[in-house]
Amino acid sequence: MRVARLFIYGLPVVILALIAASFLNSAFLATGKKNEMSLGVLGEPSSLNPIQQADSAASQVFSTIFNGLLKYDENLEIVGDLAKSWMLSQTTTIVFQNSASSAAALKLVESWKPEWEGWKLEAARIEGNFLLLSFTEPGMATSEKIFERLPQDGLQPLVTLRVQVKENARAIMEAFGKDHPAARVVRTWVESGGAFELTAAPDVKALLEAWLPSNGGGEILETGPVPFLAEPLVVFNLRNRVRWHDGQPFTSRDVVFTYHAIMDDATASPRKPDFDLIQSIEATGLHTVRVTYRKPYSPALTSWMISILPAHLLEGKPQEWWTKNFNRSPVGTGPFKFGEWKTNEFIRVVRNPDYFAAPGPWLDGIVFRSLPDQLSLRLAFETRQVDFWSAEPWAVAAFEKDRRFTVFSSPSSSYTYIGWNLKRPLFQDLRVRQALAHAVDIPAMVKYILYGHGIQSTGIFTPQMWFFNPNVTPFNYDPAKAKALLDEAGWVPGPDGIRMKDGQRFSFTLMTNNGNEIRRDIAALVQDGFKAIGIEVRVELYEWAVFLKNHVNKGDFDAIVLGWSLGNEYDQFQIWHSSQTNPEQLNVVGYKSPEVDRLLESIRQEYNRDNIISMAGRMQEIIYHDQPYLFLYVPQSTSAMWVDSYRVCRPDGKGGWIESPVEMTKAGWSYWSDWFYRPEFKNRLPEKARR
Repeated sequence: MRVARLFIYGLPVVILALIAASFLNSAFLATGKKNEMSLGVLGEPSSLNPIQQADSAASQVFSTIFNGLLKYDENLEIVGDLAKSWMLSQTTTIVFQNSASSAAALKLVESWKPEWEGWKLEAARIEGNFLLLSFTEPGMATSEKIFERLPQDGLQPLVTLRVQVKENARAIMEAFGKDHPAARVVRTWVESGGAFELTAAPDVKALLEAWLPSNGGGEILETGPVPFLAEPLVVFNLRNRVRWHDGQPFTSRDVVFTYHAIMDDATASPRKPDFDLIQSIEATGLHTVRVTYRKPYSPALTSWMISILPAHLLEGKPQEWWTKNFNRSPVGTGPFKFGEWKTNEFIRVVRNPDYFAAPGPWLDGIVFRSLPDQLSLRLAFETRQVDFWSAEPWAVAAFEKDRRFTVFSSPSSSYTYIGWNLKRPLFQDLRVRQALAHAVDIPAMVKYILYGHGIQSTGIFTPQMWFFNPNVTPFNYDPAKAKALLDEAGWVPGPDGIRMKDGQRFSFTLMTNNGNEIRRDIAALVQDGFKAIGIEVRVELYEWAVFLKNHVNKGDFDAIVLGWSLGNEYDQFQIWHSSQTNPEQLNVVGYKSPEVDRLLESIRQEYNRDNIISMAGRMQEIIYHDQPYLFLYVPQSTSAMWVDSYRVCRPDGKGGWIESPVEMTKAGWSYWSDWFYRPEFKNRLPEKARR
């Protein structure tokens, strides 16, 4: 009885105390506001090194500190960032058995000159037995067309030989070249200390097989025939008045260094696959970089949106030095400089007065507050300790009706999933994975967990992407079908109702991170759904950094609840290719499909929009059918801001200024955040902008 009275009379007192505290806190903050923006992040980054971290908490912070060569504009079109301009071209090299054959081929190509303009062919020439074609646009289709029209009897067949060695790949490759100077090798490439590639005549493989055992040993893999070499080229012209936060000038050296750092095995960068196809990179001037690719790679430009690192600080330093001196106090070129980091409290970045896009930013700083869960984040927002909140689905309707807030909503480019560890025998049977998909009521999940603010996912892309396949049919909720599939796979109910096969119980652990109520609710709902079909699920929650470092990145899990926040890119090589299943790589579930591998490799070489749509659609269809993830839903993205907390004053590109409220763009509401200002600090703006 006493407990009941305490609940009845004590709860209102507690609520009134919280309201009073919130009022006092709000009043205090309103009178003591700094010219800073405060953002809440769930969890805390383990590092602010942009080529090593891929989690959202880290990316929110380092995106204010660093720049890439390129970026998306507000309409998701590619524009320059550290690069003021760039130029694309391609050289296609067709190899003949002798110079007479190449000369004859050149005459034939010259006779087709009326067709050159349509082919984007700018020039043709020969160098010995090589015919070189210069195109103003990269791609395979035109080169293939020309190749097929040439006489085939004088061509030199080529293959690519990939050689895996223990170490010193470059030295071994060069030693082979010295010992076999007459070997018909037309191109070499060193991936790392442990691998190199030769593009050569087929008989070179036999020479290598005979030579390698007495020169360190290794494994030779023939990756297939090569009809010709198609090598795209990107030339970047860099801005020439950019400085690092420590005052040193930004130059082409930094770009070249960043590439080599990503490719260095010691860095363990998850971004390495974006740059694997680069044949060579060189600084051809203080502010010019020339990048040559081994084959057409259509996502090449977007890969250069990655943050560039300072060579003058990091070059020649071991990873231990990076960890101690850079990863928690980085130096970039961005609008904000690193300020301070109080572990488990906040990270502050401060205005960079020497930013190349000066006079912005208008804010003196941004504070990223580390918060443990969504409830803490909402309370921090409602007491004005943070300025924006990615509203939980259950709160969206209330915020939309409340005139104190401005609400920004749009379809998200993210999806939530349950990933099955395909290295575990339990999940290797397709029938099992499809049974699990039929056992979860995803429409009910969208209705009750997302309050209707989302749709069921049908795979690796989201509906607003131009290459999304709308014809993929989602798995329906059908427990009877789930049971039938499990029966067919040999999993039958045991004495206690839990299914068994060969003496093994169908029991596993489902992991996710603390502080995310939606993921916790998903785990609970899935646990109940699977229990109904005879599967035992244990749910474990971990602090984000521990979850990521000890379980996800190491592949040490049965199943995980996670999500992907995607860009506007069709290239998902890192997530789905079978070569990306090692620790610290992004194919954490260990998915392998030869057809998907072929599509992932082909789509990277394709520039034709219709062909990209076709390949992306097929890839989405295959992966959804295979269910390496139980694809759950695509949420609606909704953020709330206190009305008139911020406005935007941005350059109009003509020497003037555009002053406006914070508005949603295709790239999101925060796109112009470099130019946000607090109305109470409007006097900081240029006089022209204040009018």
